[in-house]
Amino acid sequence: MRRLSIHALITAFSTEVLVDLLVGRLVFGLFAGSLLVPDMTDEEMTAVVKAVFDTTHYLPWMFMFGMTTTVAGAYLAARLARRIPYYHGLAMGIIGLVFGLFFWSDDPVWLDYLGLLLTIPLSLFGSHLARNRMQALEIL
Repeated sequence: MRRLSIHALITAFSTEVLVDLLVGRLVFGLFAGSLLVPDMTDEEMTAVVKAVFDTTHYLPWMFMFGMTTTVAGAYLAARLARRIPYYHGLAMGIIGLVFGLFFWSDDPVWLDYLGLLLTIPLSLFGSHLARNRMQALEIL
């Protein structure tokens, strides 16, 4: 018997990454505001990124949105799989950890470590929410 639904994991993780990218661009645009102008050079864009990261609350907001999409991604994986939700939540957490380690950034170190520390518990929370919902709908 195949336990994990690879299709559910791929779909949920791809959706999670896509939402993260879209939200990141939107929030960056909001924080950068008038600093973004058409036809910027790479050096000008680097200066804008540094200004946004250093002088605004962009990183904490993005951290919060990232953790929210972690919960939502695990919820989606568990709902799509329609079986063993906690395994799917754990799998999403492990995939998120590997992804986070692979794309380790120059963000403040505490932000990276906190993200790694919270990924699996938040993924399990998302799968718990899915399990409760599926039980209420009598799917499980």
